[in-house]
Order: sequence, then structure tokens, then C-alpha cells
Amino acid sequence: MKQEDFFTSSVNRGILVEYVEGLFKKMINLPTEIRPDDKERTGVQMFVRKIGTRSMIFESIYQPSENAHFFAAEKAVRSAVLGHATSQNSQNPGEMEFAGSITVLGYQFSISGLKADEDVFISIAGMAKFLDVSMQFVIINIQQNGGMLPECVFDQNAYHWQIL
Repeated sequence: MKQEDFFTSSVNRGILVEYVEGLFKKMINLPTEIRPDDKERTGVQMFVRKIGTRSMIFESIYQPSENAHFFAAEKAVRSAVLGHATSQNSQNPGEMEFAGSITVLGYQFSISGLKADEDVFISIAGMAKFLDVSMQFVIINIQQNGGMLPECVFDQNAYHWQIL
């Protein structure tokens, strides 16, 4: 199936939303001793777009904060404007600029609402689902295009991998 179908088909869009919803639920339900977190996570904002077009998906998974709504788009726009494969390349938490957006083959996938490394991890998994490729393909493509990624992506023992 072509990626454009995800933007126009409510069924395919629903499949992608359901997939990300499942990842979010699994992530926040990991035991505290595995995934410590001092914040309540109420949802994530998902932003998927084809750069240079009006084709996009902007979906709330559960009830993300107002900040998550903003940052999902901000991360993607910032990395596109700077020509970076990831928003991690230009992250500056002191300036409220976070990781969580990735770009692969002209498509961007951005998640906001969890910890930055978790946002990135779910963006990678979501992009793999969206493009119908492996997570390894997504990771390699990002690296080949100079994108920075958190260590958890390369550590199969990191708790992030338990949600797949």
C-alpha cells in the first residue's frame, strides 16, 4: 500500500493510530523499576507528514498535554527547516527544543508526550509501520542521513524494546 493512502484512508489511518496507541499503552504500563518516570503521561500527539505537501496526519492518542500538541509539530518543522534527519540533531532542552521527530524518505514522523528517547523510539516504530519496512531500515536510513539517535535505539536490552 502506498503511504499516501494513509493520509486519505480512514481505515489505514486508524491502523496507524491503533498501532501507536498500543505502543504508548505498553510503554506507560512498564513497571516503575523498569521505566522510572516522575511525570504522569496522559497521551501522545502524533504528527506524520510528507514534506512539501499538505499530506499529514495530526492525531491525539488518548489525551496529550497542550505542550505535546505543539511540540509534535515543532520538532518536525524545526528539523525540516534545518535539513536534519532527526530533531535530536538540534535539540536544546533549555530552549524547549526536544528530540522526537525523524525523517525518512521525505516523510516525517513525530511523537510528543513521553520522555524524549521514548518519543524517538515510538517515532521509529511508527515510521516502520507507516512505510511497511523494518525498524532497522528506518534506523540505518536516519544514520546515513546524519541523524542522531538516542542510545536506547542501539541497545536491544533497553526497556524500550520490550514494547514491540
